Amino acid sequence: PRVQRPAYLQPGQPVLLIANHVTAYDMPLVLYGLPGPMRRHVAAAMAGNILWDWRHMRNVGPSRSLFSRMLDPLGPLTWFLVTALVNVFPLPRSAGFRRSFRHAGEALDRGYNVLVFPEGHRTETGLQPFRPGIGILVRESKAPVVPVALAGLSELKEKGKGWFRSGALTVRIGQAIQFSPSDTPEQITELLYDTLKSMLSQE
Repeated sequence: PRVQRPAYLQPGQPVLLIANHVTAYDMPLVLYGLPGPMRRHVAAAMAGNILWDWRHMRNVGPSRSLFSRMLDPLGPLTWFLVTALVNVFPLPRSAGFRRSFRHAGEALDRGYNVLVFPEGHRTETGLQPFRPGIGILVRESKAPVVPVALAGLSELKEKGKGWFRSGALTVRIGQAIQFSPSDTPEQITELLYDTLKSMLSQE
């Protein structure tokens, strides 16, 4: 994939990275687009139910994605590797956010950039509304936010084309956004959504 990013992308402090979520390969695509110093210090939020399934060998089978089926047989080993080597931590889809937010805050305090997919799940087309938790996380952490747009991925997925052979993917990284203490979680969520939507529509 092509990479478009600011000439100088070193915010000087840990940041929250947000990206649209289309495939199981979005995390490595985001990492691919980051400068080396940022890439080597990333902790990523992942759907808590998937991590739970790997750890306890649950919900495995042909109904899952190809990526998940490749990792299913390894079960607990997969859970250990992704949590230990890729710094993945669980983010629930409905409840129990407090513990995950605390983990994200600890990662930021330790100098890690935290990657979050604010849509909360993979989407087939376009950009879906963000979960309100992203606004709360940004407000509580006070960290700058760097938006990452995985452009062209939805279109290729719709057409059923080979995603990595087409040369039509762009990892587009924006400038860091610093929010004011007076911004509400709702305002933060709306601005981040509009920013990422605009980045995805760029030619």
